[in-house]
Amino acid sequence: MIDILLISSGMERMPLIAARLEKSGVPYRLRTAYGTARQLRVHARLIRMADLLIVDDVDLSARDLDDVEEALACTPALHCMLVTPAPSTALLGAAMRVGVRHVLSWPLDADELGAALIQVDGRKTAGVRRNGRVVSLASSKGGSGTTLIAVNLACSLSALRHRRVLLIDLTQQFADASLLMANKPPPATLADLCAQIDRLDAALLESCVMHVHVNLDVLAGAGDPLRAAELQPAQFQRILSLVRERYDAVLIDVGQTLNPLTIHALDHSDAICMVVRQTPLYLHGGRRMIDIFREFGYPASKVRVVVNQYDKNAQINLSTLERTLGAKVSHQLPRDDAHADEALNRGVPLVTSARDSALARGIGLLADMLWPALTAERRKSVLGRLFATRPNLPPPQWKPGH
Repeated sequence: MIDILLISSGMERMPLIAARLEKSGVPYRLRTAYGTARQLRVHARLIRMADLLIVDDVDLSARDLDDVEEALACTPALHCMLVTPAPSTALLGAAMRVGVRHVLSWPLDADELGAALIQVDGRKTAGVRRNGRVVSLASSKGGSGTTLIAVNLACSLSALRHRRVLLIDLTQQFADASLLMANKPPPATLADLCAQIDRLDAALLESCVMHVHVNLDVLAGAGDPLRAAELQPAQFQRILSLVRERYDAVLIDVGQTLNPLTIHALDHSDAICMVVRQTPLYLHGGRRMIDIFREFGYPASKVRVVVNQYDKNAQINLSTLERTLGAKVSHQLPRDDAHADEALNRGVPLVTSARDSALARGIGLLADMLWPALTAERRKSVLGRLFATRPNLPPPQWKPGH
């Protein structure tokens, strides 16, 4: 939750800016006051209570930033955003020198404002030490649907209030998880981050992940099999240690490849979700992979078998599947080709494009199984809505294209 103080030189613009803040999807508390950049000292007490100071001043110039500089010096954790029509080059340079990182032009662009708020929220929560639960998704054969499941699990979990979720694409081929979540390229990839591993800190990680939603980030895969093959387990361990502290839930899309890097990810996962389908090839590979997991010393409770595209009328039924794998099935996801294909073709998560579908509900139940501590609050909120008299809140706003 960001505490925002909006100081505006025009009372008619306050409600317009407040409406833009509402559309951002970032949780916040808003206080407002009338004034210009040269009158900030009058509001010193309110400024000390804020995480973000927004100064909306139509006549703002580089000479008007003395009070802004003083406010930032007296309140080190404060972030400042300036809003003015057509900011000059001189103003942009002066703002940067005093520590302002966001100078937006009027009228406000909703996407630009939303991106800035996400950065402020991320920096505020960066100091909160978490103990993220890591779950890897693996399969013995391509086409099992691990990426589709991982993407939708991440989106489902990110709907939980104040819970941060990270999806790491560790697939060794062309790493397409980010394509199913946003309509623009990621700022960096896992390979780019590993190339700067000696500089790794919260700020570098923040600059490399793609912010899909206020609570959801994606660390895109290498996108190149040759670059992916160069990644080292020690590099990934440093990343994993950092993200555990910054996120409540971490999903790793391992795919079908077993190598030193993916084995390291599996070793350090709290649970492994092994995805199979009801065909002889998946069963053959699935049995071998479960045997390998046992050779690695993984307890049976760590490996959860999930049947994707489950068909109760298939020739290979659940009892046959469990007997062949030598393991119990933990969950089944129903076959829903129409909704799954639509989501893939549109490049959007199925849990947002068809959230009432059987597959979306199955994804939600899988999230409950894999992250019971997190999703307990969702079950409580459902009970609360049953007895509430006020209307449901709208779903979270996704970036353009969602």
